[in-house]
Amino acid sequence: MATMRAVLLRKAHDVRVDDVERPTITDPADVLLKVEKTAICGTDLHPYEGRLELEEDVVLGHEFLGTVVEVGSAVTQFEAGDRGVASCVVSCGSCYNCRRSRPGQCLGTRIFGLGIVFGSLSGGQAEYVVVPNADLVMRKIDDEGKGNDEDKLFVGDIMATGYEAVRKVMRPGDTVAVVGAGPVGLCAAMAANVLGAGQVAVVDKVAARLTEAEKIGAIGVNAAETDPTEAIQDLTEWRGADVVIDAVGHPSALLSACSLVASGGALSIPGVYTEDSIELPFGELYLKGVTIHQGVANIINYMDETLALIAAGKLDPSRFISHRMPMSEAAEAYRMFEAREATKIVLDPTA
Repeated sequence: MATMRAVLLRKAHDVRVDDVERPTITDPADVLLKVEKTAICGTDLHPYEGRLELEEDVVLGHEFLGTVVEVGSAVTQFEAGDRGVASCVVSCGSCYNCRRSRPGQCLGTRIFGLGIVFGSLSGGQAEYVVVPNADLVMRKIDDEGKGNDEDKLFVGDIMATGYEAVRKVMRPGDTVAVVGAGPVGLCAAMAANVLGAGQVAVVDKVAARLTEAEKIGAIGVNAAETDPTEAIQDLTEWRGADVVIDAVGHPSALLSACSLVASGGALSIPGVYTEDSIELPFGELYLKGVTIHQGVANIINYMDETLALIAAGKLDPSRFISHRMPMSEAAEAYRMFEAREATKIVLDPTA
């Protein structure tokens, strides 16, 4: 039996790197990818912290890129030796929602590294990973244009997620407020600037993350020092933000986001929620006529667009990487990420 090294979740706050069986192609539409770079995402913290209960020894990770080493007989867009990045969300491409360009709501949605709950796909924090439905789910990457591998790594998740959260609701000139200066929030702020926002504000309590937001032209609002609602009101002549992005995925962040949005504005929620119910000021949202957009991101729809903007030098999400670590140190990487001692961590499966 061929084996490989992979990051396993044993239980909440117990991540280990161990030998597991190397995956093999089981469907003609699969490719086997040798992983070269992989990253820890905020969504990974849901099972890590025990908020999303998984079975034991799930291989984690859904943000990765690498080189194709084997292709199934039905694959037409890739061959061995090609390099590619995969969407974190795997869609079928043929169901009712997929046919209507809603791959995030695919009736058979699967997500890498989130166990039985999301389709039992082994994750990408490993030396090898099988990518199903590769012709739809993956995109080739090369060295043309600007941008590097680390920029393209994020097209499969945080960059496309942040980009969609803004693009589907924002008009040029809008004021955009982003709640949460984590990786998705920073990518959303970057996307808002590229798409023509009038001004972008980012709300967080971690000073280092707000510094990153300010480096890309956003206005940093430290919620530990000032009232975010008043800060956004001051920026908008007391109207509120036209677009508010909840990039956290926590009820307290969502309540904050609700207080920032203007009448007739939009609330976009790329943050991941697993709670059965959340208390919201629904009467206020109703009277203000707020439009709410939420759900699993339609990553596949925006991979080509974000790759093109990276190649043009318009998007450079790799600037948000604070740590590059060997995969063998995954346990420490998860600890740091949960403690907000790191903005974004990229792991090297070869080390």
